[in-house]
Amino acid sequence: MRLGVVGSGCCALWLFTALVSGCGPRHAADNEVAPDPNEPTPLTVRNDNLLDAIVFVYHDGQVTRVGTVTAASSANFMLAPWLLGPTRNINLAAHPIGSPTSINTELIHVQVGQFIEWRLENDLATSSVSVY
Repeated sequence: MRLGVVGSGCCALWLFTALVSGCGPRHAADNEVAPDPNEPTPLTVRNDNLLDAIVFVYHDGQVTRVGTVTAASSANFMLAPWLLGPTRNINLAAHPIGSPTSINTELIHVQVGQFIEWRLENDLATSSVSVY
């Protein structure tokens, strides 16, 4: 009987070791290519607001219009590398057409190869931005 208990303990230890060894940090494969810093950064804006909105990017002390997102729809934009500047720190702004209100995001740092999703809610204060 005792031999069976030791045998099952060894199997459990082996299984635990096999599972834990797969949980280590991910190493880049030799054939993986690093993201190109000169590639545009994708921006998706989902406008759940009742009004169309004009989207702007604040970068390096400047403001650049990105485009317009129709009410109750989504739009995809590609942000040129110069829009992110050398620091890759930006703020997004949306101005609903016909409304005195607007919304600005906090400072966003976008690393090379990431993309941005911005969801504009009907109550602009509850809008959210994510960087992946």
